[in-house]
Amino acid sequence: MKKKLAYKIIILILIAVITTMHFLTKTKDLPLHQMYKILFFIPIILASVQFGFKGGTTVSIIISIIYSPQKLLSIGPQYKGFYELMDVFLFVAAGIVTGILVEKKNIALKTMDSQLNKYVILENYTNSVLESIHLGIMAINKDFFITSMNESAKKIIGVTYDCIGLNFADVFPSCEDLEDIINKANEKNTPQINIEKKLLKDNQEVNIKIDIFPLSLESRNKGLVIIIDDITEINKMKIQMHRNDKLASVGQLATGIAHEIRNPLAIIKMIEQTMSKEVNNENQLKELNIIDEEVERANKVIKSLMEFSKPSKNEKGLYSINQVIEDVLIITNKYTSQHKVNVNYIKSELPVGYYDREQMIQAFVNLILNSVDAMPEGGEIRISAQSLEDNKVKIVFEDTGQGIEEANLEKIFDPFFTTKSEGTGLGLPILYRIIEDHNGSINVKSSLGKGTIFEIFI
Repeated sequence: MKKKLAYKIIILILIAVITTMHFLTKTKDLPLHQMYKILFFIPIILASVQFGFKGGTTVSIIISIIYSPQKLLSIGPQYKGFYELMDVFLFVAAGIVTGILVEKKNIALKTMDSQLNKYVILENYTNSVLESIHLGIMAINKDFFITSMNESAKKIIGVTYDCIGLNFADVFPSCEDLEDIINKANEKNTPQINIEKKLLKDNQEVNIKIDIFPLSLESRNKGLVIIIDDITEINKMKIQMHRNDKLASVGQLATGIAHEIRNPLAIIKMIEQTMSKEVNNENQLKELNIIDEEVERANKVIKSLMEFSKPSKNEKGLYSINQVIEDVLIITNKYTSQHKVNVNYIKSELPVGYYDREQMIQAFVNLILNSVDAMPEGGEIRISAQSLEDNKVKIVFEDTGQGIEEANLEKIFDPFFTTKSEGTGLGLPILYRIIEDHNGSINVKSSLGKGTIFEIFI
């Protein structure tokens, strides 16, 4: 409003100054009067530019009204008539024409602004949609340079910097053969879907699924749209479901086998004990002792089978994980000391939770015994626990043992899988089943020659 008022004042001042100069100039100074007439076009054009058609027309009429009598009075009767009317017509015509042109320009600018605002709104809406999707979405041109990328894509592949303008291969350096697949999609202009790849993110392996679609405009290839999904957790769930099915099947089988074998073993042991009392030959006694040891070993396997296959009694109560771990350390202290394994427990404040205390003790004992067996020359086990959200607890068992080969990591919870000469292969499956019964989960990380880390979430 202040700006418009200022322009109105300027226009009025210009009209007043030019008119005054016109009146004060002698009638004989025709060149000056011609110049003043031309100067009258300045407020007309200024009014048209600032106030459009109405402003230009209004000012031109005002100037015409002021100019006509002044012209007739100051210049003389010899100039009356056609030329004076022409001057008035030119003023009005200038106001109308410039006003119309300015109005058209303003309408065009408003239309452009409106279209630009619509484009900005559409762009913001599109970006909002892309950013709200959990899938990673990115676009690359025909030369494989990234032209668009949402935050989900950056999060999935583990980058924090702006990738626009970078080559696709620089953002996915660890995905083998991916560039060949993109070339195929680009050259043949055909989608490539359900491509599963692995990449390193924060030094951890991540499973991703990639779908590639040609980006066409007016039947011309303009690049590719790439959709990325992190399927690491989905793959873990598939493995977990497969493992649970296997555990259930093995559990049913183990129950039947254990009962069928236990009775013959009891008879063999009874006969062996009877014969041991009657035999005096030293060699025969040694052979009978071997039978006794093997029967005991078989009974140990059967006991593990029974423990593995028996259903949970669901005897849960309010306990602290701190107390459970302290009880486990007391139980395993002699065994770890004999094998020169030092156990360090970093204690912290933890919430109490509903646990089956006996089962949790059994699970942690199995884990410690397994770690000790992986350190035949001694070593260290570090145990720590921390509180998480929703009253959850994370417990970490880290040893300095031999480590687990990568090919075996997915098998360690399978029943009867073992790399030990005297192992039953049921210790870790029992651990897994107990944690599952507590609605928990286990992550395992291992490096050959450095050790293994078990992360338990319950």
